[in-house]
Amino acid sequence: MKTPYVALFLIAFSTVALAGGDKVDDAKETIKQDAREVGHTIARDSRQVGQTVAHDSKAVGHAVADKSKQVGHAVAQDSREAAHTVAESSKKVGAAVANGARTVGKTAKQDTKKVGAALSSHKTDDPK
Repeated sequence: MKTPYVALFLIAFSTVALAGGDKVDDAKETIKQDAREVGHTIARDSRQVGQTVAHDSKAVGHAVADKSKQVGHAVAQDSREAAHTVAESSKKVGAAVANGARTVGKTAKQDTKKVGAALSSHKTDDPK
């Protein structure tokens, strides 16, 4: 009497095991499919983020280049103005130095004449 129950039990157990094996295979396949979908979603989102970052980086690069160009032009203009100011000041200083040199030259010439005249008057007075 025990033998038929054991046989029925074994048949039922093997059917459940086979049915359970199908469930495991189905679960594995579902996990694989879900993993593929997640991978595809990540790849798609990564491409979109990459394109957005590239676009934003390009826009920032152009903005920086434009600002640098503006700053460069402003610096160049300020440099030109400073150079003109320095040139004008140099001309004025040069003219003042030249005028001072002419004045010193005239004074030196006059002093030389006076000294020469004083020496020559001493020579004529000298009884040697």
